[in-house]
Amino acid sequence: MAEPDLAMLVSIDEAAELTSELVAFRSPPGEEGPVQRHVAAWLAAHGLTPELQPTEGDRPNVVARIENGDGPTLLLNGHVDTVLAVEGWSTDPWTPHRDGDRLYGLGAADMKSGVAAAMLAARWLHQHREQWRGTVIFSSVVDEEAYSIGARALIASGVVADYCIVTESSWDRPAIGSVGKMLVRIDITGKAAHASWPWQGLNAATEAAKLVARLDELPIPEHPRMRGSQCVLSFHSGNEQYVITVPEKARVLLNRMIVPGENEEGVLTAIRALIDVVDSPAEFSLHLDPPYYPPWETAPDHPLPVAVARVYETETGQRPEWSYAGFGDMNLFSVDAGMPTVMIGPRGAEFHEADEWVDIPSIGATARLLVRLAWDLLPAR
Repeated sequence: MAEPDLAMLVSIDEAAELTSELVAFRSPPGEEGPVQRHVAAWLAAHGLTPELQPTEGDRPNVVARIENGDGPTLLLNGHVDTVLAVEGWSTDPWTPHRDGDRLYGLGAADMKSGVAAAMLAARWLHQHREQWRGTVIFSSVVDEEAYSIGARALIASGVVADYCIVTESSWDRPAIGSVGKMLVRIDITGKAAHASWPWQGLNAATEAAKLVARLDELPIPEHPRMRGSQCVLSFHSGNEQYVITVPEKARVLLNRMIVPGENEEGVLTAIRALIDVVDSPAEFSLHLDPPYYPPWETAPDHPLPVAVARVYETETGQRPEWSYAGFGDMNLFSVDAGMPTVMIGPRGAEFHEADEWVDIPSIGATARLLVRLAWDLLPAR
């Protein structure tokens, strides 16, 4: 069967317009409802049947299934939430600004352009069913920048796919793995006393500091493709109001990026062992706070990366240089849902910074790649 002319899949102007429509919605975590309803309306206007899947509050996921006979299932996923706007933007963050091949705006790269590319690909696959067999699922989820409420709800709904593509901005170095994340809360309890007689109490801040000063002694396992790390995010003790009291409570928040082979219990055991070495009279309690993400990795010789490499070469003329830097919902799809996963999406920059931008031609390139990938992995019989 001859391949349709993909040059007509999407024009540069349409890619810019659709991405601009999404960017114009303010959608930090908790406020994704309006943009999600816009995504659903666009899909419905082009013949698809989107479902608004409830999560928490007025912030549904959008899920559209294109069922086309027996065959494998391909999940196309992206998120519509953005971080908060930082200082220093040259223009209004929510007023898309086009300058040549670049489109500027909050979420342009991370990752409303990727969602737009998946929408355009889903439209084409819906309209050209003769080219493939199986099921394509489009999903636009919420809350990736916070707790991944949307991805977790999608997985809990029982979504199943043979392959998963997350269209996060990564055109030059698509990802087939990354570290995971643990957020460890360490609560320290001492004994309050008047600060004029501190010997009558047990200073929780001082005891917490003894542990923090030795956290670098914790082993960080080495991995050939990923780099684990840890960072103290916050250290709090005492009262918000000024009082002359020995602090009886302190709290340390420790961020750990973990590599394959590490897990929650192993990290917590290592911290407990260090607490024993510190030998403090204070009480230390450990808690694993959300969000937790397991490390993920798809083998480069798995059929999904192999197919992505083929269609990437068709689109660009060169093989992809795989990275291990994709962190977020893809961790959950890969490990918790057991789906082989690759992250590839439009080219962009200034993520979580002022003047974020996306390369407009790469939006169309991503849409074409997704269509070719569906033809490759879900061949017509």
